[in-house]
Amino acid sequence: FFFQAEDGIRDTSVTGVQTCALPISITVLVLGPLLVGGGYWLVGDMVFVPHQPWKSAWLGLDGSLPRAVPMDALVSLATHVVPGSVVQRLLLVGGFLAGGLGAGRLVGDLRWYARAAAITLFCWNPWVLERLLIGQWAILLGYLLLPWVALAALRLRVDPRDWGRAAVVLVLSATCSPSSGVMAVGVLAVLALGRDRRTWWRAGLLAVGANLCWAVPALTATTVRVSTDGVFAGFAARAESAAGTAASVLSLGGIWKTSIVPGERTSAVLVLLSCLLSVAACAGLVRSGPDRRRWALLGAAAVVLALVPAVPGGSDLLERLAAHVPGLALLRDSHRFLAPLGLVLAVGSAHAVRAVRAWIRPGVGALWSAVVLLVVAPLLLLPGLAWGALGDLPRSSYPQAWEDVADLVGPHDTTVVLPWEGSYRGYAWNHRRAVLDPAPRLLPGTVLVDDRVLLADRVVPAEDPRVVAVTRALADTDPAGALRAQGVRWVLVERGMGEPEVPAGRIAYDGGGLRLVDLSAGGPVTSVAGDDDRLRHVLGSIGQTCAFLLLLTGAAWILRSGSNGHHSHESQGV
Repeated sequence: FFFQAEDGIRDTSVTGVQTCALPISITVLVLGPLLVGGGYWLVGDMVFVPHQPWKSAWLGLDGSLPRAVPMDALVSLATHVVPGSVVQRLLLVGGFLAGGLGAGRLVGDLRWYARAAAITLFCWNPWVLERLLIGQWAILLGYLLLPWVALAALRLRVDPRDWGRAAVVLVLSATCSPSSGVMAVGVLAVLALGRDRRTWWRAGLLAVGANLCWAVPALTATTVRVSTDGVFAGFAARAESAAGTAASVLSLGGIWKTSIVPGERTSAVLVLLSCLLSVAACAGLVRSGPDRRRWALLGAAAVVLALVPAVPGGSDLLERLAAHVPGLALLRDSHRFLAPLGLVLAVGSAHAVRAVRAWIRPGVGALWSAVVLLVVAPLLLLPGLAWGALGDLPRSSYPQAWEDVADLVGPHDTTVVLPWEGSYRGYAWNHRRAVLDPAPRLLPGTVLVDDRVLLADRVVPAEDPRVVAVTRALADTDPAGALRAQGVRWVLVERGMGEPEVPAGRIAYDGGGLRLVDLSAGGPVTSVAGDDDRLRHVLGSIGQTCAFLLLLTGAAWILRSGSNGHHSHESQGV
């Protein structure tokens, strides 16, 4: 294997091993505690269960908002083959390896130490750590795919006929999450679009086709209401230290949930030093070649999106706009769209290291220390990402009671989960770490949890009208009868988080911190018609099929192009 390096065509058997070794090392250093033991990392939105039953909701066909479509469908299918703990490990390990290898390949024409700087900064930064601590693993996977999106975009700009790679990475990004799909389209647009009209219409078709998997369910989800009242301010970027919000954002930090901010990010000195690293990377962009303006535009756009809700009047402006443009609800947590800045800074860091190395002459070898410092600075400035966030991500295992309860609930039953106070839980067996209630993913049938988001200074209203109906039923003088009228048969009480009032019914299970109450013992459960919107099912199925076919077609095009290129080289005697 050969590639064009700074010193000409040369064999890459050694440098290729070096490029692979660093992503592997970072992956082990970050995920080590998860890899050497059993159990799960259960924190925030990161919820994996031993076996996730199939539901139409996983494809957004039930009218609910497609927050994890179709990733939940893929996880559900995977847990029918291997346990959920294995699925979690495979996804996280695969994501970190893909991100590191992609960052290295994005600057593959530079020397190994420059590639090392790009890999380290891209995989080891506050954005990665904070998204891991908040449990947004799918959005993290979308971020780790961005180098491959950039590579595909650059190839598409050079040759509009080379669209297969862009098709594959756009579908994979959209599969991770809606926001990941949007970010991938943004990266593709900035890096690929030019004066060639062929690139424009190809990129447009790819962007639309890849994101149909979640866009169609979102457009047809008429039974939900996404509130934007006060949410932009509630989820705006925050200052992690006395250095201020802008410094936090420029150094790839500043997440809205201050309770998960790592200790070192509360130090103004370390945040400012991280800003210096970002400045050095930006200076390196000046030497990144003819694409430097595109990289600068991409980074600036990411910073603006992250900071808009945090500036005075910014959140109010977004709220007024969202009243007329519902799609702006995607910007509720706009800090997640800071992700492309990590890609930009990684590229800039590689070129900064190359520039410093170019200054080294005989007798000034001390400059090598500057090269080494730029490479290892992300690790030194953020030690908290090492080894499972230094203990902030302990492993947990589900008590047997959870699987026992799942065996009692039927696939057509409706279950309400108590306490009815938000959807995040702190179980004793999970070290009291706040985690999204696993019941909807572990129990078959329809599982209703209070989906209000309880922030420090406000409550984001429920999105699902069924949740509103259950809230009224629980407040009724006869809550059991009111719930039965809503089609609810089971009430699952999760103990250890208060003493909720439990509707009267037969106790079907009690143990392991769970109590399952059968309401049907007190009277018949009203049969509630399921989702019979055939048009939604048809449109949703078409959207999923189009995205899947685009993925397959893109992969086939890559294989065809590779085969043609191989034969072409052979015919030329290469």
